This record gives sequence, C-alpha cells and structure tokens, in this order.
Amino acid sequence: MIKKKFLIGFGIASLAVLMILFLIGLTEDDTPPLEPTPPVKKVSVYVSGQVKNISVVELEDNGNLHLVDAVNKAGGLTDLADAGAINLAEPLTDGQHIHIPTKEISLQAQSISAAASSDLVNINTADAEQLETLKGIGPALAQRIIEYREQNGAFKSIDEIKNVRGVGQKKFDAFKDKITI
Repeated sequence: MIKKKFLIGFGIASLAVLMILFLIGLTEDDTPPLEPTPPVKKVSVYVSGQVKNISVVELEDNGNLHLVDAVNKAGGLTDLADAGAINLAEPLTDGQHIHIPTKEISLQAQSISAAASSDLVNINTADAEQLETLKGIGPALAQRIIEYREQNGAFKSIDEIKNVRGVGQKKFDAFKDKITI
C-alpha cells in the first residue's frame, strides 16, 4: 500500500513537472521576436543671453518642442531676462540659436525704435493726413500717393515715390529724410 501511494505521488509529481516544463516552453515560443527600437531623434539648440546656463542643449524630438523646453533645459531664465521679448511658444528646430535679451537692453531698443519711427512717415501705410505732414505734400498729392500705392502695391524703396505724378527730385529731397517704408 505504501508502495502504491509512493508510485501515485511520484507519478503526480512527475506529471506536474512535465506540465510546468511544457507551459514554460509554450510561453517562450509564443512571444514575438523583439523588434529593434528606432534611435531617438534629438534636437540641438544654442541658448544664450539671460539664462542660468548658457549652453547647447540637446532635447529628444517628440515632435512638440518649443523654445520654453530649451530655456528650461538651460536652467531657466535669470531675473534680468526679458521673456516678453521672445515667443516661448515658438517651435524649435535643430541648430536654432535662442538669445534671451536683458530687460534694460530691450527697453532701450524699444524706446530708440519708437523715437525713430514716430518721426518718420511710412509711405506704405500712411493715410492722407499723415502724408500731408511732409513738406510739399498737400491733399491732392497725398491722394495720388495713396492711389499709386493701391494700384502698384507697396513701395519697395523710398525712391519709388518719385514715380508718383507731382513728386520730382526737388520735392523728394525736401522730405526724403522724413519717410520710411
């Protein structure tokens, strides 16, 4: 009787081992072969100016990178940074250079630009009233300048205004330093 129980127990144990080996063999055969993972695409961007670590940063290109990602990778902005002078939402491209200006420099540039542009009349955008502020231009000539612009498109240079009937070299010389395009 003990022999019989021993043989039955041995048979059950052997059968269990064989089933385990069989199941292990099935799971190994059922797994698909591993495909090589494609290399990760990277973007390198030079970040300078008012960031904590001026450097070339490398970012994994997930297809949705923006300037803010490169700035953050460079340690973030300093207290002197003028974040409003750049578009942090602009998409990144490989090899791009991002320069973060200083607040004082941006303010100086804006005031110089504003002062210079406020003295000049843009002949591509000025209305009749603005054109009449120029020496030698009255209402009729201002209207001809606007009509010329509408028919021929924007002026490509300030000299092109001489193509408008009534604007000769002498009149042009009188206001050429007061106009821009």
